Amino acid sequence: MVLAILAIGSAARSHRRHLDVPEDEGAALELRADVPAPVMSMLQRACFDCHSEETRWPWYSVLPVASWLIEHDVEEGRSQINFSRWAQYNPFDQADKLDKVCELATSGKMPLRPYRMLHPEARLSATEIKALCAWTSGEAERLVLGGS
Repeated sequence: MVLAILAIGSAARSHRRHLDVPEDEGAALELRADVPAPVMSMLQRACFDCHSEETRWPWYSVLPVASWLIEHDVEEGRSQINFSRWAQYNPFDQADKLDKVCELATSGKMPLRPYRMLHPEARLSATEIKALCAWTSGEAERLVLGGS
């Protein structure tokens, strides 16, 4: 019975949407901001799956229901902040988003708990959060003061 439901779900599911097509490869955060290597590595490890177009799709992302949930989460994450489209935000929005990155990481709201459960490497240590916030604070200040 379960297999029949999965087969019907697979057949009814539309093909995977192409969420990973960068609109402008030159718009990425790492090309538009001076991000220290440890911070960039941390962002790639803990944030980029949902907040960039460099998503690493897990094996279970092709399964019915799981694929819909994952694609929805990625679309939602990218709508909040997309590091692959960093240049598309104005400097004040960039600064605001950086402030929120620090706030959400510090409060433990990001990465999301279900994501951390499936991806333990995405957990951020206190030291990593401190480095992240030091960078986001400095970068946000630079942007507000006229940096681009």
